[in-house]
Amino acid sequence: MPPRLSVWAYPWDLADEGVDSALDWLAAHGFDAIELCPNYHAISTFSPRNRRRSQFYSEQGAVYFPARAERFGRIKPALHSDPDVLAVYEQTSRGAEARGMQLNAWVIGMFQPWLARAYPDTAIENAFGHRSFAATCPAHPDIHVYISALLADVCDQYRISGLTLENVGHPDFAYGWVRPRILVYMDAWTQFLAGLCFNEHSMSAARAHGVDPEDVRSSVARELRERLDAVPDSTASDEDLPTLVAERCEADEEFRGYLEAREQSAVGLVKAVRHALRRSRVRVGVSEASLGWANHGLRLADLLNTIGALMISDPTNSPEVADAQVRMVRDSGADIEITVNQTAHHEVDPHGPGLLARARRLREIEPDRVMVYNFGLLAPATLAHAGEVLREHLG
Repeated sequence: MPPRLSVWAYPWDLADEGVDSALDWLAAHGFDAIELCPNYHAISTFSPRNRRRSQFYSEQGAVYFPARAERFGRIKPALHSDPDVLAVYEQTSRGAEARGMQLNAWVIGMFQPWLARAYPDTAIENAFGHRSFAATCPAHPDIHVYISALLADVCDQYRISGLTLENVGHPDFAYGWVRPRILVYMDAWTQFLAGLCFNEHSMSAARAHGVDPEDVRSSVARELRERLDAVPDSTASDEDLPTLVAERCEADEEFRGYLEAREQSAVGLVKAVRHALRRSRVRVGVSEASLGWANHGLRLADLLNTIGALMISDPTNSPEVADAQVRMVRDSGADIEITVNQTAHHEVDPHGPGLLARARRLREIEPDRVMVYNFGLLAPATLAHAGEVLREHLG
């Protein structure tokens, strides 16, 4: 069977265009699925097709469907203020079913500034003991409860086929910062150390793993201070981060144990979501799974018995990594769909040979679903052309 051809979409763009009009347009241009976010992070967007609001701004992110507060624990969802936007999920669910289209949920994990500010104990904390309110920590048990409840609620209310978990691992250093100001040189290893979380829940997870977290935090803080105080070598080239992490883990058992504990926290969150959806037929997928040690803590090998789908980024950008991911999934024999996030913005030459090369590359991989990014952010002519090219090459 040919793969599903889907499109990422923001609820506010569908609300402004009209859900039925948007779905009719998509169906007429060969799309048979839609990826709709039930929550989203802080963002500023410019839409060339939105005639009601070409610019959308959300300072801290929000939940974009009428989540039912009584289904949640300590953390309650912060709903978007526009009722027309909140109504989009119901309208899209009914409209997609009527047109034989598939509705999938595109879910944001840790990059939730509203959540970190409203519940400061969930925020990530660096080795110096300083919090970042850009993101939350996947080691916090209340985060597991909240994310699981959010997805159980959206899947109970609407006819959703699958979901993609984005950023459910440990956030990169400075991920989600607004207009960052970093005037010192930080190579990949320094950024990795600066991004490690040492809040009470991350350290508690490490203790449960048999690690002394205070010792690891002191060591990381000392190394960070030394690297930040040093005069940078302009001739040095960045080494491969996974290799550096593997080498440190080989030499330092405590550090290795700390990373293993944070990986268990991230993978545990994915398992909690799967368990919360155990009575539904929703396929749980993840993005950002790595082949080796990962700074976000999601290794593909640890997820093969948990996930039902793996999203890989545009496979022309890192072909060897994409091929290895696909091979690992298919060799596992697990029922895991391969999905691809296919960008079509101006930098990939969407009306020229650039997109054609990507379409041919996708044909080699034979994915189960291709998701074009993004309904509201692309000019209609570009999105229509991308759909035509991909259908031509993928069947």
